[in-house]
Amino acid sequence: MTEQGGIQNGACALFQMGNGVVFQLSMVDKVPDETVLYEFTGGADGCGPVGSLVADTAGNLYGTASQGSVNGGTVFEVTP
Repeated sequence: MTEQGGIQNGACALFQMGNGVVFQLSMVDKVPDETVLYEFTGGADGCGPVGSLVADTAGNLYGTASQGSVNGGTVFEVTP
């Protein structure tokens, strides 16, 4: 994931280069391929994801974003 990139929204004005994305890297015909799994909107889902992602046994990904709620950051889930 990246702390910036993707959608840029005024709700997260701190992130002038976008609110952040979760992406997947894979190889297609021996060429690296990047697929964006999720773009943060800067709303209830937050913005500025930080740290590492954690996967559960079903393949869902969990992480944290540094901004997004009234009290600070947020915890998110991405289902690839």
